[in-house]
Amino acid sequence: MTQDTTTLVSFLGRARQDPKTGYRMARYCFEDGTTQDTPFFGLGLLKAIRPNRLVLLGTAGSMWDVLIEQFAAEGEEEELRLGLIEAASEGRVDAPLLAAVTPLVERALGVPCLLRLIDYGRDAEGQARILETIADAVPNGRVCIDLTHGFRHLAAIGSLSAFFLERVRGLNVAGIYYGALDMTDPKQGGTPVVRLDGLMTIERWLDALSRFDQNGDYALFAPLLERDGVPADKVRCLVEAAFFERSLNLADARRRILTFLPVLDTPLNGVSALFQTALAERLAWVREAGLMDYQRRLARFYLRQGDYVRAAILGFEAVITRECDRRKYGHQDHQQDRKPAEDAFEAEIRAKEHPRTVADGYWMLKNLRNALAHGNPSKSDDVRQIIANPQRLPVELDKAMQRVLS
Repeated sequence: MTQDTTTLVSFLGRARQDPKTGYRMARYCFEDGTTQDTPFFGLGLLKAIRPNRLVLLGTAGSMWDVLIEQFAAEGEEEELRLGLIEAASEGRVDAPLLAAVTPLVERALGVPCLLRLIDYGRDAEGQARILETIADAVPNGRVCIDLTHGFRHLAAIGSLSAFFLERVRGLNVAGIYYGALDMTDPKQGGTPVVRLDGLMTIERWLDALSRFDQNGDYALFAPLLERDGVPADKVRCLVEAAFFERSLNLADARRRILTFLPVLDTPLNGVSALFQTALAERLAWVREAGLMDYQRRLARFYLRQGDYVRAAILGFEAVITRECDRRKYGHQDHQQDRKPAEDAFEAEIRAKEHPRTVADGYWMLKNLRNALAHGNPSKSDDVRQIIANPQRLPVELDKAMQRVLS
């Protein structure tokens, strides 16, 4: 199976609405105007999207017998079919029996098929086993999922499986389909086929927000916004802001975010509109913050994430930026602005022009920053002990920043 292979995953329930077909016959209407007349939506979807293979999932009590009877010619594999009918009626269909009838299904449908039993999903462990079965059945490539049939709770599990396959297995979920029999037009008789791909986009947004809150990567939102029509040049601002922030070029990072922010002043399209407020709230600080506030905010963020090297570097740089502002120096030139501001502040500390707590906080922050950033053992026994202690390091780093940056 290659990355270009498309697999359709469909569920089989145990409905007995029709003695011959199980499910009620329906005319399923697709977006492109085509229709498929079938009692089992998965078969109509198979003809509509023409995947390379079919994975059919059902429990030991699903109506495997009714489905197989639609495919078998008169007298074909009669003993096997009778065994399947008996097993299905007693809820004891097993894997060997499904393997035996698989060639019959493949001959009828003309595509490779995989018939698999799934758990009833009565508890968390059973539901996890369903996800595992789906993942094992679709190791790579593209996947389309049909949520129409099966127990009602299987639709929720099937939807979750789409996100699981995409996020954990790296598959491309090409579509989530639902044959909405309850929405059948009483006059025309057509049953709409509903695309539930928007659920995947919502999951992607939720995942992006969660990951952003953990790592601060603005680029996570770029593909989601671009998919909903945000201009590429505006989306690129977020990607570049993430790059500049990671390389500690905060001035350019802030400029890129400020260039992007007007996008959020007008309503977004698609699913992005649902998350517009949440995104705006996470970026609003840029409009008010100067460089020192930006550095201090990031230092606090990295401290919470356990990235002590970045926390110490940015915390120290926030102090120097503040001292540049006090003296009306520029921010960017190290030799002409930042180093003179650092030297002047240290001279004030030595002259006891600042409280002892500020002085202690500054020297601790500077020593921690030098030891962490350069990777060399500090000359101070206390600093070496702090860096070697996973409990003390975040506490002392936090205390130092509070003392000198309050």
